[in-house]
Amino acid sequence: MINNSVHRQSLVLLLGLFIPLSIATAEQLVDVQAWLQKMQRAAHTLNYEGTFVYGHGSQLSSMHIIHRATPKGEQERLIAMDGSGREVIRDANKVTCIMPDRKTVVVEKSRALKHFPPAFPNQIENLADYYRFTLNGTGKVAGRVTQRIEITPKDNYRFGHHLWVDSKTGLLLQTHLINEQGQPIEQFVFTDIKYLDTIPDELLKPGVDKKGFTWIEAKDDGKKVAGSFEGMDISWLPDGFMEDMKINKKLPNSIIPVEQVVFSDGLASVSVFIEEEIEHDPTSLLGGTRMGALNVHGRTLGDYHLTVIGEVPYRTVKKISDSITNQTRQ
Repeated sequence: MINNSVHRQSLVLLLGLFIPLSIATAEQLVDVQAWLQKMQRAAHTLNYEGTFVYGHGSQLSSMHIIHRATPKGEQERLIAMDGSGREVIRDANKVTCIMPDRKTVVVEKSRALKHFPPAFPNQIENLADYYRFTLNGTGKVAGRVTQRIEITPKDNYRFGHHLWVDSKTGLLLQTHLINEQGQPIEQFVFTDIKYLDTIPDELLKPGVDKKGFTWIEAKDDGKKVAGSFEGMDISWLPDGFMEDMKINKKLPNSIIPVEQVVFSDGLASVSVFIEEEIEHDPTSLLGGTRMGALNVHGRTLGDYHLTVIGEVPYRTVKKISDSITNQTRQ
């Protein structure tokens, strides 16, 4: 038999090892949350102008950004630096995409997911069940001293993130999206940045004459897509994922409405699209593919085509797709 006093000493030793670790983890979580809250405020309250590079795989694109915060909301102008002349104008209500190379303008409602720089949650207590949040030293980005933050998933159904936050202003200056092998698969980094007291209206106006362009307005029609998600059951989602939004829309050049449901854990998100299957449609995706950091899986289900897409590992989108059943046909 084990001596009781020895057992108690061992228990005290174990508690002594684990309790300080828990306290340290909790304290670091508070510190990380304070940095993310500072980053959130900076993204919405600062006036700035700069150039950033977005890259995935071997593809890189450079954009110039002008951002203004006003009492009525934020305004933003993004200008492609690739010679195409493309611009994106965003305000509190809408996003206008101007494509001179296609003589086209696309207008849609402004959504939080459209923000540049990328947005991250600032309340992370619930996310701590699925990710580890750590501060990992400092660095320099675009000549600015930054605090580095690492967000590491606790399972293999999500990607990780490395963030570099301006130590003085709180603006997010660089991010890496990290795959299961610990490799960056997508990056966003400012190459130059300047903070401004005021930004004149002229800097936020399009630099392209839109005369003669085709205008396309993407509208949510507000109507249920008959027979789509009604009766559909998604029996598996990664822990912490819940329905975030549901959208019904008609895509440009399509007469068939598409229903989109977005699921999120508060950091990662996955979209499920369902549309009526067009017989022998060669454009319908069957199986898996990858587009940059996005993994996609498509399949047919009765009279419908399902597409699951998200910045998550392929195993995640496939497992979600495989779990969808049509209860009305059983």
